[in-house]
Amino acid sequence: MHPLLKVTDHRPFPLPSRPWIMRQVWHDLLFAHWQLNPDNLRPLVPAPLELDIYDGRAWVAVTPFHMSDVRMRALPPIPGMSAFPELNVRTYVKFGGVPGVFFFSLDAASRMAVIGARATFFLPYYHAEMQAELEGESIRYRSRRRNSPAEFRGSYRPVTPPRRREKGSLEHFLTERYC
Repeated sequence: MHPLLKVTDHRPFPLPSRPWIMRQVWHDLLFAHWQLNPDNLRPLVPAPLELDIYDGRAWVAVTPFHMSDVRMRALPPIPGMSAFPELNVRTYVKFGGVPGVFFFSLDAASRMAVIGARATFFLPYYHAEMQAELEGESIRYRSRRRNSPAEFRGSYRPVTPPRRREKGSLEHFLTERYC
């Protein structure tokens, strides 16, 4: 077991007992959040899912990043599918009391990854023209979904060193999601 997987005190529930099926390394994430009235968001989330609320508000996130070493278990990385930018638009939900995320959309620069993720995991992936470039300490990120007006442009950088967020804090609520 990788040493990082032994650190589990931040997780809301134990690691799954089944073997992992997919590997991916995330780089240069931004969690940009907007709070919303839960009544406005509820019609957009399927009924079996419960909105997960913090301080009476629902949250929507736009999360740009880029991935590397994307591969299925026991397979080597596949060229064109193992490293690419991705952009998620998501909200926070519970199912059976377990906190997780609901994806409104996931855009990826790899056409093959989009096809594979849609067919295998039934997630709302879309192919997009994307760039994530390092400029000094900042990430300049651009995404334009193919055959759609959906577009995101942003520039972001770290403002503090990495650190764990306190349980119960808004940051912990928004980032410690595993389902």
